[in-house]
Amino acid sequence: MTVNDTSGRFYFNQRPNAGPGVDPIIHNWNASTGYLNVNAFSQPDFGSFGNLGRNSIYGPGYKNLDFSITKQTQFAEHLGLQVRAEFFNIFNHPNFAQPNHNVDPGISGGELTQTPDVAQTNPGLGGGGPRVIQLGLKLLF
Repeated sequence: MTVNDTSGRFYFNQRPNAGPGVDPIIHNWNASTGYLNVNAFSQPDFGSFGNLGRNSIYGPGYKNLDFSITKQTQFAEHLGLQVRAEFFNIFNHPNFAQPNHNVDPGISGGELTQTPDVAQTNPGLGGGGPRVIQLGLKLLF
């Protein structure tokens, strides 16, 4: 997570100061509140680095259940047919990517706006996407 130096002198990213005793995560978050409590952070003094430790804040949990069912039928000794149905994210649970890492203390930051597959420019089948159903038919010989 970084904060921007908005002093106008120069631009660099640095870690913010963490407010003592203030929880940085909004546990009952939604799209309008964001995931991070921006009031838990402050801009460090000019020329100094913030005290927020590296990897000290984690994103929301990831829940995914995939399911597959297969039926294989043998017609002859060397001839068979396999029918398959695969369900990815069967319960259609939304899994969000990590929060926006750039925070303006007290103003904005920490929004969860996309799923991991969209964040990696790979929408559809992949981590965090919507339910996907795939059917397959294979002739075995």
